Amino acid sequence: MTSPRVLIVEAGLGNIGSVVAALDRLGVAGERLSTPPEQSEAYTHLLLPGVGSFATGMEALVRLGWQNWLHEEWIRSGRPLLGICLGMQLLATQGWEGREDGASTPGLDLIAGEVSRLEVGPDLPLPHVGWNAVEWLQPQLPLAAGFPPGGDLYFVHSYGFRCADPSTCLACSEYGTRFSAVVGNSSTNTWGMQFHPEKSQKLGRRLLENFLALTPC
Repeated sequence: MTSPRVLIVEAGLGNIGSVVAALDRLGVAGERLSTPPEQSEAYTHLLLPGVGSFATGMEALVRLGWQNWLHEEWIRSGRPLLGICLGMQLLATQGWEGREDGASTPGLDLIAGEVSRLEVGPDLPLPHVGWNAVEWLQPQLPLAAGFPPGGDLYFVHSYGFRCADPSTCLACSEYGTRFSAVVGNSSTNTWGMQFHPEKSQKLGRRLLENFLALTPC
């Protein structure tokens, strides 16, 4: 099988170095691009990592030309896309973080849903930082292969993805409230992980390997 060649969206959203290092440990070639390539045929997979606010993230994707390119070039090709942390949240229809007027910001709308602040009690600080058990709701999926029940992954976030269609929530975790840990739309080969697989040691490595084993739909 041909080795994956990964396109990494570098839109100034942080978190890039650890993602590149994780790919290096897997022996996988990754190329960081700040603007969309004129030719994308050489790439087999796409990673959209990020940290920060929803509004800032979408502003960067629009300004740099990624929003339209992702819809018109990548999604149409059926090749796998993985959003990580903020990158997962940007896959939503809209998000409520980062605007001074309190309004929502339109997202990429690749997986229907909205991103809103986690509803936790006063005894739980935000952001939620640390290791949390993840429960796969669809453990038969190739993305979940080899993942043990209740395995821990590393999270850093204050907002959560609320899926409009429950079938697109593939795994959940809990921090004062239940939230989506993995989302996905198999018809477009679009996936998202709220945790940081690149910082989640062996289980994170396994999930990256599972993603890189996905083929075009």
